[in-house]
Amino acid sequence: MNRVRVEPGTTPLTPVFVLTDTTGHQPSGTIYGLSVVRCGDDTAVWQLAADGSLSAPSRIEYGHAPPGYVVRSGPEPLRAGCYDVFVTDGRRARFRVDAAGHLIVDARRDSTSR
Repeated sequence: MNRVRVEPGTTPLTPVFVLTDTTGHQPSGTIYGLSVVRCGDDTAVWQLAADGSLSAPSRIEYGHAPPGYVVRSGPEPLRAGCYDVFVTDGRRARFRVDAAGHLIVDARRDSTSR
């Protein structure tokens, strides 16, 4: 099982998604895709798919497809609200953007997977 953790990026509204195994200490398994969706919605604001050429990276920055991945949709600008992040065979991560554009990471682990 894979785990995705959200961290603030070096620029505003550019979160970084850290990919690991469920312990948080080892590399992730195969990741065929990553989706960022507004909470309660099924439409991705950004979606990546692996092209099969490389293994999963350890970090992905919002809006920037790493080598071996292609953009399927977005990226749309992040606005105030709640967002869920899903990866292949992994649990959901959640973050929020406040009205001032600050990233707030939901520290709670979730059992929801896709």
